[in-house]
Amino acid sequence: MTHGNNSRQQLLLLLILLLPTLAFSAHFSNQNTFNSDCGKQVVYCEGERHYPDGTVYQGEFMYGKPHGKGTMTWKDGSQYKGQFVKGLRHGEGEQILPDGSSYVGEFDHGFMHGQGLFTFECGHEYHGMFHKDKMNGKGAIHFINGDSYSGDWVAELPDGDGTYTMTNGTRYLVAFRSGKRHGEGTVAFPTEDLMTTYWKKGKPTKSARFEFKNGDQLTGNWEAGSLLNDLTYTSQSGITVTGNLATVESELLKQMVKPENLRQNIALIYYAIAMEYKMNKDYKKATEVVNQAQEKLLPEDALYQIIEKQKQSINNDIQIF
Repeated sequence: MTHGNNSRQQLLLLLILLLPTLAFSAHFSNQNTFNSDCGKQVVYCEGERHYPDGTVYQGEFMYGKPHGKGTMTWKDGSQYKGQFVKGLRHGEGEQILPDGSSYVGEFDHGFMHGQGLFTFECGHEYHGMFHKDKMNGKGAIHFINGDSYSGDWVAELPDGDGTYTMTNGTRYLVAFRSGKRHGEGTVAFPTEDLMTTYWKKGKPTKSARFEFKNGDQLTGNWEAGSLLNDLTYTSQSGITVTGNLATVESELLKQMVKPENLRQNIALIYYAIAMEYKMNKDYKKATEVVNQAQEKLLPEDALYQIIEKQKQSINNDIQIF
């Protein structure tokens, strides 16, 4: 990535926003400079140098090159303050980009490299490892809506084990591949219920298993992002019912399963389905299904408030992978 590049669009989700250019060129011209009293023959001095492209450097020099502490300011308003070695950003420093985003952390031979904090123009923050200007290694990103991802990164995308946490407390503990959920993982809901399933390239596939807080269980298979058919529900008392979600609910009520437990468990299944639609950007379907979930609940139910909080952000998806 070269100095002066415009912000570029990056993929997330998860998930979905514009990532600003993360870096400047590792090199800059040192030819035909002027207004400098720090020539190539001077071992050490402090001064100011103006470059033909409008770049200005103020700070320490060694043999005519920035070396030590200094400030480099580019014509477009971007700026670096920190350590230099033989003309390159190297050591601890702070980079401000043209769009207002910034990086504070370690540099190596002109690159953001090592531990650092990158703050995006819109307010999202990534704190973790960088490799040659890219988010790479262990790191966490916090979005302005309260969501976050923490885990492994490869070339600016989640890749490896990680946890995506929604602002309402729902956590996705799953492996990622090239920015998408991929493989077996678990969703831990704030209600203390669990869902274990598989994802392939970000979409749920194969079987899903719910373990509800009250001891009930449900298994089923994903079909086009839905779990409404071919379900098996087993209550803690040993009652087993199969069929689609509506059938399961009505049959369990007939068999005197506690309605307060049942309505929350059934609503949770709808909520889990709605979140999969959201994660895959089908916001219309997500809104429809999450409303179905909430309609089954009473305002005093814990899940009702969790869903209410989530509904506010369904159409405001700001994930990056």
